[in-house]
Amino acid sequence: MSLRNALFEIKEAIVNQQISHTEDKYIHELESKYALTKGKLIFYFNFLMILSMKNAEFLNQSPLLSKKVNRKWTKDEMEFMFQYIADRQEEGALNITEILDEIAQLINRGYQSVNYKYYSLLKAKEKKAKDLPKYKYTTISHQKVPVISTEIIEDTPQVIQVNHANPAKEDDLLDIISGLITNVQQLPGIQLNELMRSLYQLTTMAIQNQDAVQQLANVKSEIDVEKKSLQEKLTGMEQQLEQERRRNDELQSEVRKLAKEIMDYNQLGDAAKIQNLKSYNQRLNYIIDRSGLVVQVGS
Repeated sequence: MSLRNALFEIKEAIVNQQISHTEDKYIHELESKYALTKGKLIFYFNFLMILSMKNAEFLNQSPLLSKKVNRKWTKDEMEFMFQYIADRQEEGALNITEILDEIAQLINRGYQSVNYKYYSLLKAKEKKAKDLPKYKYTTISHQKVPVISTEIIEDTPQVIQVNHANPAKEDDLLDIISGLITNVQQLPGIQLNELMRSLYQLTTMAIQNQDAVQQLANVKSEIDVEKKSLQEKLTGMEQQLEQERRRNDELQSEVRKLAKEIMDYNQLGDAAKIQNLKSYNQRLNYIIDRSGLVVQVGS
């Protein structure tokens, strides 16, 4: 529960304005105190800081506007909710009810509102989820191999005439087949028609098996190509995610600085605010000049 304790401590410090030193140092001390990964609290600190300012603006509104109880959920709140759930579950928290209750306390919303929003978004995500293409493989059905019927030979002829192949015509396929048929016909107990039919079936099955092996090889090749393509896309997405993560860290740092400046400005008196605005205008002129735009803003 180290993350939970750290966030509630941050919220209390922001509300009571107890952050006396720099935010980076304060965040680093909290991460060390609760044994959290470095950089873990930056996102949460910035969110709670901005949320505190929005709540202050909401309370300063007219009584008519302040009666609006049902606040619309913002993208930042939904991102905070899912990020917090993922981090708490990574810590070992398994009770989703308790986690949603913690979120409700942190973002100043009712538990029912958080619970309804979470399960609504979860259901919408599941509905939009698309499965990866599924490949269906079929195997060749096992066929019964034909067996040549044989008979018991009781009386063997004394002399069997054998038709020897002429060595000079070994390459003549028709002569070889003709000699084979002649020899088989003279063998007792073997039916030539059954033998040839069985041989034909065996060769047909061999061709079918060869075609099936080729088809399987083609399917495997297509799968390998698609797998390689998906891997390349995944690598590209990981690189883009890393770039976005670094950019997000930079933006979070800028947001944190801006939020601190706004809070410091709100605590100033009227005269100091006017002087601060004058200084801000001078800085704005400087920034515009550095960006290379041909625009001048008078201070």
